[in-house]
Amino acid sequence: MTRSNKLMLGIIVTILLVSIGGALWYWYKYMPDKTENDLEHKLPAVKIILTNGCGFEGLAKEFSDFLTDKNIDIVAMGNTMRPIYDKTIIVIRKGDDEDFQRLKRMTGISRFTMAKNETALADFEIIIGKDYEQFTKK
Repeated sequence: MTRSNKLMLGIIVTILLVSIGGALWYWYKYMPDKTENDLEHKLPAVKIILTNGCGFEGLAKEFSDFLTDKNIDIVAMGNTMRPIYDKTIIVIRKGDDEDFQRLKRMTGISRFTMAKNETALADFEIIIGKDYEQFTKK
């Protein structure tokens, strides 16, 4: 093998190693971590009631579209008696803490209150407030 052939082979090997290293670096740095999402979808869906609390027409349907790719089962939708909610809130009806933490993580909603009701249709209720856009634009 001549000296120029060895040099050319060395350049090609170096380019290949740099390319593979760059591709691996990009993959680990910029590709989304799907393991948490994959694990979430193996768990049972969190059951909720979705309620429009701010009076914007059609908001419950719009918000339900935001929830479609999450592991959330909407068992009922409707409006509150009075459209007075400025802030979106999770109402804990009969759910456990683990499901509550999952729901907070999936939706980004951190405000909550407890209104225990063992006969409720779902474990949780999300009352949509006027701040709904901060949750739907993620």
